[in-house]
Amino acid sequence: MRRKKCLFSSLAGLAFALAAAGCGGSTAVTAPDTGVSAAGAAVLQGALVGAGFSGSSASAGVHALAGGNGLTVSVVGTHLSAEIDEDGRFVLAGVPAGTVNLRFEGPGTSAQVSVSGLVDGQVTSITVQLSGSSAQVSGTPTCSPTAETFFSGTLDQVAGARLVVAGRTVDASQVQKVWRGERRIQLSDLQLGERVKVWGTLRGDGVMEALEIVALTSGSGEETWVTFTGQVESVGSGSYPTVAVKGITVRTNSETKVKRSDGSPMSASEIKVGQTASVEGWKSTDGWVRATRIVVEGGGSGTGGTWVTFKGRVESVAALDAADVQRACLLKMTVAGRAVQTDGSTVFKWSDGSALDPYTIVTGDQAYVEGWSKPEGYVLATKMVVDKR
Repeated sequence: MRRKKCLFSSLAGLAFALAAAGCGGSTAVTAPDTGVSAAGAAVLQGALVGAGFSGSSASAGVHALAGGNGLTVSVVGTHLSAEIDEDGRFVLAGVPAGTVNLRFEGPGTSAQVSVSGLVDGQVTSITVQLSGSSAQVSGTPTCSPTAETFFSGTLDQVAGARLVVAGRTVDASQVQKVWRGERRIQLSDLQLGERVKVWGTLRGDGVMEALEIVALTSGSGEETWVTFTGQVESVGSGSYPTVAVKGITVRTNSETKVKRSDGSPMSASEIKVGQTASVEGWKSTDGWVRATRIVVEGGGSGTGGTWVTFKGRVESVAALDAADVQRACLLKMTVAGRAVQTDGSTVFKWSDGSALDPYTIVTGDQAYVEGWSKPEGYVLATKMVVDKR
């Protein structure tokens, strides 16, 4: 996310400017509530980190605590409150400028934190370290007239290109891509009541300008897209076993792609009890998951890495040398400023779901990449989806 430091006015005597570094500062709140009551025009967005939270992407570590279990954030002394989504993210609009106290509440959670330096018409972005009764803003809050962000929730209303998702107004008039799984769909194909994820620009008036929307249901209403990580608790027999991960029944089939965390291939039958696995796929109304991809922590060859997903412009496509060919590297390129390499197990697709010849990728293409960020400084892509030209 691009972040810009807010430039305060020359009225340096204002208390919030004196108390803040950049856009704001924070302290844990232990005294009785002394919140504000006046309405305002500031926007505050946050991401949670801590036990069970990733705070940086749509990863599964948050699912067990946020969203479905009623974790909320409110501005003390006002009517303002918001649910925290499964990615550990929240947005509050109409917040009074200056300093506010935030209260986090939910199962096993009751904590407050003070955030200063809020400015009318500006988006202040914070990261909150949350654990039980303790909350603390991590790093320096930043603010700007707009902020690139994402969030997920239920599609509540549709009026042309104006959507309401989880109570938030979304302007989809400039949306570039709408997806269901790996298939491109029209905005009108989205269904009321289904869960969606929205990427775009959060404005200083609290409206989200959507650039991309992903439907998190299959379209039939019988399945929901999920991702989660946990310990493998049991493994069935056969080439495509049913496994239990984090208490969830996961079924595999011939279309399930299974890899180790270093990017090396493995079969579903090699999954063992006690391993840590990241699962993505479709969850049925009965609670079991039809896995499309499973990544098992550990290495078969090479060294480990960190799972990443990102989107951006293909800035360069490099020629391979003999060493690259020897280790089965197909392509080396730069995408959104990051070095990306592919191999024989990388899945390539166009954005309409059709097969993509990797050697047709050229500079200027827009690509979605997921894979492993290696210690050597490059991302080993497991999948690349390129916008159809």
